[in-house]
Amino acid sequence: MRALGWSYFEKLAQQNVTQVLSASEPPKKLARGESAVQADGAGADLMLAKEAGAPVEVVHPSEGTPLIAAPSAVFKSAPHPNAARLFQSYLFSREAQQALVDIYALRSFHAQAKEKAGRTPMSTIKMMKPDSVAMEAQREEIKARYGQIFGT
Repeated sequence: MRALGWSYFEKLAQQNVTQVLSASEPPKKLARGESAVQADGAGADLMLAKEAGAPVEVVHPSEGTPLIAAPSAVFKSAPHPNAARLFQSYLFSREAQQALVDIYALRSFHAQAKEKAGRTPMSTIKMMKPDSVAMEAQREEIKARYGQIFGT
């Protein structure tokens, strides 16, 4: 939103776009030919569909691709906090990060994780980094304005 502004969303809303809450259904509809285009954070699902033979292509806009981080944490009241910390340590290891790249087509900032051949290298994708603090401070305003524009 910061980079493109509200006018982008206003123009998008005029195109009667379909919005869904499920992250997994749009890539399936695209792969089945039920929709012509998809814009969301499901690039990994699309890459897996492409590698399975679906007639889809992942495109990264020149304006930038939103960086969507997958947070991970240990709950303060975890019943086995040491086991949870050990699992966290494993998740950020080279081995686990490489598995996430290879098996699930996710992206990794781990210096030793390598992209699978045929995939767009993350280093060539312009990233739109969110300002999480500002977004949190404006969360209700953003949701209200988005809902007003799209009628949700």
